[in-house]
Amino acid sequence: MEILKFFEEGKKNCFTFTLKDAEWDSFVSILPKEYKLCYITDEDLNKRIESFKSSKEKEFSEILPDKGNIKSGDFGEILSYFLFKERHKNKNVDGPKKWRWKQEKNVAAPYTDVILFSIQKDGKASKEDLLISVESKMKAVLNNHYDPIQAAINGAEKDYVSRIANSLSWLRKKYKDESLKENAPVEELKKIIDSIERFIKSETFGEYDKKIKAVAFIDKSLFEDEITKGTIIPPQNGLNLNIFAVSVKNLKEIYEKVFEEIPKL
Repeated sequence: MEILKFFEEGKKNCFTFTLKDAEWDSFVSILPKEYKLCYITDEDLNKRIESFKSSKEKEFSEILPDKGNIKSGDFGEILSYFLFKERHKNKNVDGPKKWRWKQEKNVAAPYTDVILFSIQKDGKASKEDLLISVESKMKAVLNNHYDPIQAAINGAEKDYVSRIANSLSWLRKKYKDESLKENAPVEELKKIIDSIERFIKSETFGEYDKKIKAVAFIDKSLFEDEITKGTIIPPQNGLNLNIFAVSVKNLKEIYEKVFEEIPKL
């Protein structure tokens, strides 16, 4: 899914993206289908419906979050996934749709919000290999006690210090679990597991490029107040941190609409 065309890019204390008002309807219209696939494949959905003589609505009631803060959080994480995957498409980065592996619909997926990675030289480790971690925060309604940009920065620091390592180990296990399923694309999954292993064992395979992203999605009505607040940048050695603030008109309406539309597809 390509979404950058719907935004104007800029810089004001940090990198900014502003959803064009004229593109609001078009932007919202493309999201439900892609968000649906972040939770379940069409094949798995059809198997559930057939096996349990169920319906899409019933199955999605067990899969999609219905708690407001979890819907909001998932929405921001998934949008981050597509945003940074497109922004670094020249590096051919990819990563897991980890929301398919949630143990409970109203609990956030564990570890780093988004991880994307790529091996640049035909599967051979090099310094050009890239790993991107993203910490995503949302502010869709007024809350004077919550600073989403600083919260995203603080979370990104945790990613850098420890959470990325834990995330990679968890992802390796999840992909191994996937490889044991009936009709699994085993060879493809083995390649992904090998890529993850490269980043886990960098002392063996060598250095790589690591980029840490902090992104805050903010309702347009709140954006100017949030973007002008001061931020504290962690003094971590080697922290290659980029900070992004994304302005979206009627942000709460968008994520509510997306989750409402998914079961209708």
